[in-house]
Amino acid sequence: MFDQLYQTLRTRVLNRLLSPGTRLPSSRKLAQQLNVARNTVIAAYEQLIAEGYLESKSGSGTFVTEELPEAWFQAEAQSHSPPKPIQNIALSNYAEAIRDENVRKNGSNQGFTVGVPDLKGFPARLWNKVSSSIPHAGLTELMGFQYPQGLPELQEVITDYVRSSRAVRCESDQVVITQGAQQALDLCARLLLNPGDPAAMENPGYTGARRALHATGAHVTALPVDEHGVMVSALEQLDPPPKLVYVTPAHHYPLGSVMSLQRRTRLLNWAATHNSWILEDDYDSEYHYQNRPLASLQGLCKNSRVIYIGSFSKVLFPALRLGYTILPKELTNVFTQAKMEHSGETPVHIQATTAAFIQQGYFSKHLKRMRVLYAEKLECMLKACEKLTPWCKIHTHGAGMHLVIEFTAELCEKSVYNQLVKQKVYCSKLSRYYLEEPVKSGLVLGFANSSEEEIRTKVEQIASTIKLAART
Repeated sequence: MFDQLYQTLRTRVLNRLLSPGTRLPSSRKLAQQLNVARNTVIAAYEQLIAEGYLESKSGSGTFVTEELPEAWFQAEAQSHSPPKPIQNIALSNYAEAIRDENVRKNGSNQGFTVGVPDLKGFPARLWNKVSSSIPHAGLTELMGFQYPQGLPELQEVITDYVRSSRAVRCESDQVVITQGAQQALDLCARLLLNPGDPAAMENPGYTGARRALHATGAHVTALPVDEHGVMVSALEQLDPPPKLVYVTPAHHYPLGSVMSLQRRTRLLNWAATHNSWILEDDYDSEYHYQNRPLASLQGLCKNSRVIYIGSFSKVLFPALRLGYTILPKELTNVFTQAKMEHSGETPVHIQATTAAFIQQGYFSKHLKRMRVLYAEKLECMLKACEKLTPWCKIHTHGAGMHLVIEFTAELCEKSVYNQLVKQKVYCSKLSRYYLEEPVKSGLVLGFANSSEEEIRTKVEQIASTIKLAART
């Protein structure tokens, strides 16, 4: 009865059926009129007084307030003109570093967007079938914070997968589930670097890694890259030696080279000598079309100086935001604690679905199918890009979901890029991946989410744009 009376009075006040300043009957009188207990009326009055709808005046009674609570939250419109733009916004160093980055627009998965797999090729029906098959009885158990390090079933299948496919040496309790590779990079950088500490990464290199390292206040050195991967000789000359080095040995991002076995061994020996950490981002290791990929750095390392980072986002679909980090046992607890403070537990139902998707064999079948499909698309891409060779050098190493065209002619990268965006040919500027001079210009083209017909059409648009730019 209290709820009904409270809601009735509140509604009448809001609808102005009881106007501001109206005196209400005493609690005794209203209780008699409604044939309810007086305490019910008193409780309703007190609740409405507490919420600001009514007010009690000593010796006079209870009244509807002159100004209702809803009015407190309604700003009076002073003008219909748009607000003046803010001048000279003071941003942090982090914000300044990312303000000129390419912001992915809604619907920009088409074209040559980098890092997007073939979304139409993903077996969504099978995924939904697996997801709906997760027992509801088990979901209640999965709702709490019971698995901060990750769902045990997913830890187990990841362990089996990386052992067999990447020769990673680990136990399941070394696997921590993350919300994508970027979160892993951010956490590793925070845990291993203090402001002013020396760190190093490939140049050009992944902008997300650069931001993660710079965010800690570390002093980041750019390491040159050639056709054999990062040049370890440049690393060996640094004094003091970097405390942490970030690399993409399986398929350098973005130029695509594969780090040679000789350099891998040399890098691991350097890390052991200086007690430095190596962050191995195993980017695109699943997609090698000509040769089997070399074993991971982590699998070659004998002294636990490598932290291995992997992700399902580019193999399955980007919105999944599911990754994993394989750490030395000494770091798993502190990494897990940092992850919980950073973002909490990774959604467990997503973990359970992914684990079942892998266990039931759908993951390996999808991966095999995508390897064949992407190899065909890469071949189509290379053939289409032949018309660009008068102005560009094509970087590809028979792997991955993108290729790089480096401008060899005098072209304005920004102008070419802007013209392509107007034509809805979404890609990335090569220059944005460089930490320092000398900076090369060109385009990074993701081909995985385009059909062969779309590839030919988009490359023709690029060729026309470059040809026009070369004349001006």
